[in-house]
Amino acid sequence: MPLDESGDPLVDQLLPVLIERVERRAVASIELVAENLALLGPLHRDESSLLAGERVLNDERELLPRLARALNLGICIYLGNRRIASTTTLEAGPAPELREFAEALLVDTVLRRGETFRGPLDTRYGPMLSVCRPLYAGRDQDMGGPVGMLEVFQNLGVLRDSLAGSLQESHQARTGGAEDRAEVFRELVALLDDVSRRLQLLALNGNILAAQAGEHGRAFRVVFRELGSLADRSKEAAARYRSSVQIPGSPGSALDVGATQSQPETGAEPPSPQGPAEDQ
Repeated sequence: MPLDESGDPLVDQLLPVLIERVERRAVASIELVAENLALLGPLHRDESSLLAGERVLNDERELLPRLARALNLGICIYLGNRRIASTTTLEAGPAPELREFAEALLVDTVLRRGETFRGPLDTRYGPMLSVCRPLYAGRDQDMGGPVGMLEVFQNLGVLRDSLAGSLQESHQARTGGAEDRAEVFRELVALLDDVSRRLQLLALNGNILAAQAGEHGRAFRVVFRELGSLADRSKEAAARYRSSVQIPGSPGSALDVGATQSQPETGAEPPSPQGPAEDQ
């Protein structure tokens, strides 16, 4: 089934905006992962292995899984164009297999041109949202070309199914009507509020860690400032959404004073069924 043809008009309407929001989160997240790798020490290659300081990154199963759970995104590391580490979460989709070669578009953009790739990517695991940046040996990228790549990803099929499942659960097999529609909107706004709360918590904890890291935490503060900004925008979006659909129980709700007309489904940002899971 094509990604934009789920069979549910509401899912098809909300999914593109949701993908855009996940992409912004992935851009901030990949910098956080890169900074955590840098704290281990300079990157260098030893035959078929990639190391950060003394830590071998091939099939790394300590730091990367912890970061994946915190960010709720999949993470891959490549040595050259071959995948040497891969970890994910249930919500991000299946982890690509190790020792596979990177997609040609990633190789051309990241390894050959030394640029960051961000956007959709067709893979044998289905359509993916990928943000991928080059990795350089040492601490100076002018010393030579990239030795590998760092990627964070979200499987878009899993994202679509998660959104559809969230909406289906909210409907609870009811046929419609003003009261049923309002319940769906309440669930959507609750998800937006939850995303905002989780982002605020991640930004707060990150700023504390950045302050403790001293000079090494300077780049962290930029990343977590952006996460804090995303949290504020999510909170504002929830407020606008709550106002536009006039959810029962909120001030000024038309349904609270006996209005029976259903509210429009357009004009609002969608909820994200994802978010940093560190406070769970």
